[in-house]
Amino acid sequence: MGITFLVVAFTVLLLLRVPIAFAMGLASLGYIYWFMPATMPLTIIPQLMIAKPSSFPLMAIPFFVMVGELMNASGISDRLVTLAKVAVGHLRGGMAMVSIVASAGMASFSGSSVANAVGTGSITIPAMKKQGYPPATAAAIESSASSLGTVIPPSISMVVYGSLTGVSIGGLFMAGYVPGVLSVIGLALVVRWIARRHGVPVTERQSWREVSKAFVSALSALAVPVIIIGGILIGVMTPTEAGAVGAAYTLVVAAVFFRSLGWADLFHALRRTAVTSAVILSVIATAAVLGYIMTYERIPAAAANALLGNLESEWAIMLVLVALLFVIGSFMETNAAIAIIAPIIIGITDGSNLDPLFVGVIVVAALALGVATPPVGVCLFVTAKLARTTIEKTSVAALPFVGVLMLVVVVLALLPEVVLFVPRLFGY
Repeated sequence: MGITFLVVAFTVLLLLRVPIAFAMGLASLGYIYWFMPATMPLTIIPQLMIAKPSSFPLMAIPFFVMVGELMNASGISDRLVTLAKVAVGHLRGGMAMVSIVASAGMASFSGSSVANAVGTGSITIPAMKKQGYPPATAAAIESSASSLGTVIPPSISMVVYGSLTGVSIGGLFMAGYVPGVLSVIGLALVVRWIARRHGVPVTERQSWREVSKAFVSALSALAVPVIIIGGILIGVMTPTEAGAVGAAYTLVVAAVFFRSLGWADLFHALRRTAVTSAVILSVIATAAVLGYIMTYERIPAAAANALLGNLESEWAIMLVLVALLFVIGSFMETNAAIAIIAPIIIGITDGSNLDPLFVGVIVVAALALGVATPPVGVCLFVTAKLARTTIEKTSVAALPFVGVLMLVVVVLALLPEVVLFVPRLFGY
């Protein structure tokens, strides 16, 4: 009866468009008040909500968000788009290729798919439209490419997953490169096919002098992932410390060296950082209460037993898990979904021979596709607005791109050694 109330209350609140953090919190409050033993005081709710977000690894989130916001506010991310344009703009697909490469580059310091969509989409979408791409196709390409912001390190979703499950965040970062690279290749192949279909002209190849000039100009942006990931790999910084150093570096470069960040820009960037971080951490806070209830009701153990009891092979478990994650990601924001299903994932990995690091990467990669699929695809809404087209048209145009990204996740879910190759090289 209690679980039925919890599920129904949570679902109804979501249908009423109550923010997910409040939906989880209110449903959990009702459950604890009516269904838990009378000896369980309601004061346990604020205790859980304070304890979970206070963990040191989660402090990395505002720093990674700040890096992306400062890059966008100061125009440093524009230099990355320019580099991508002179490097791959001459290939079949032109600006669409630029969109993919620039989004992959943006992902290497923003940690957020939404930051990707805003930072690169505002430049690449108008350029793709001028080159002959239909508005919906331009929006679809950018929204699909922006999903890489959740997969390519440093990823905020990986920080959330690692902090909630105990899986090494550094290991997750290293494991994210393989799905990231394969996703870029898959998207590029689809772009070539679409470019031929729409007869998009091929632009002139830039000289090595122009490429070198653009590379030097973007060097400050390219240094950010080197500082963050390099500091973690050599062991001198934790992910949280690396995020803080990366944010400080970006602030100094934008404000002092380039002088492209005024006080008003800094204020707006910090305000957006605070809002975004608060949204993520509030979800984690209320999810901690929901997770406590799930543990009390032994839901993770029951879900793990149901999955592991009916499926004998590890590949079958992964395929079923990936299918469920695709569905969940389409209806729920990535970090919120991770916060809710983390206890269940722990139960599955503990009850099988599946490597927790491998499962973590697949979970993040599968849920990441939700930003580019209806009904709650955030990047889908952002890019459609930038392209001045409808969500419906963009959703249809995104089908081949999302299909390729799904195929990449499914293939990798069956090949753990491929996913774990890079982290194993670095001792994870």
